[in-house]
Amino acid sequence: MTARECCAEAIEAGADYQRLVNAFIDEFRRAEPDDRPALIVDPIGCSGQIEGLMAGVLSALGRETATPTPPWVGQIWSPTPFFAFPATSFEMRVPLMFESPPPFRIRNVFVPENYLSRA
Repeated sequence: MTARECCAEAIEAGADYQRLVNAFIDEFRRAEPDDRPALIVDPIGCSGQIEGLMAGVLSALGRETATPTPPWVGQIWSPTPFFAFPATSFEMRVPLMFESPPPFRIRNVFVPENYLSRA
């Protein structure tokens, strides 16, 4: 699954988007280094909440695996603050705002600092 396909499916999945994002993270990490750029070459579209999350994922994975990200990744963000986990109260949101890794925070997306950690 490419990042573009994942993003489209995640948007369509609504509240169940995380399962698809996790599948993409796992697939990207399992891919051979030479195959990874093909997974992220096609732009995912315009900015939005899920798009911002995916751009953060791609940026963080690129750093983790030394995979160069295409320029379009740097142009995608969430126009409104997006908390990838249910953080309905101020007390729940503040820690996410501080611990969210830079590739997410600069896109107005807030996740736990171990967001990409998979068991």
